[in-house]
Amino acid sequence: MQWIWDDVEKWEELRPYVDTALLPSYYYDENVDIPEHVLRMGYLMKLAVAVEQRLKGRVLLYPLTYQTGEKGGAWKVPGSFGYYFILRFTGHSLLPEATDAEAKVEILTVGDEDLESSVRFDITVDVLCQTILKNWQGNR
Repeated sequence: MQWIWDDVEKWEELRPYVDTALLPSYYYDENVDIPEHVLRMGYLMKLAVAVEQRLKGRVLLYPLTYQTGEKGGAWKVPGSFGYYFILRFTGHSLLPEATDAEAKVEILTVGDEDLESSVRFDITVDVLCQTILKNWQGNR
């Protein structure tokens, strides 16, 4: 389920089945040129959409959030999910805090090299999905 009206208008019907929030997060470094940010943010969102499509039914994909300024800092994940997966590039500090003490929060990191390779993209989606599936299976 994506954060778009067509999906969200069915929220009440689907809510019992959606137990996972996928939260793409991006650190906006002012020393990086705009075209590079566009490439990186676009890649991160394409990954998130591909993962959501493959795991459709249990996942709500939130819009990309970005952070400027100092790396790090804590932020709270939205409430009422059993699982939270924060998708980000390697090397970006992020300290998420779950609002529910029993919720499972995992950070999924991806490398930022060779972003235009379709083979690398497909493999990365496979690895991310397997990681999420293992988390789901480990908490039955």
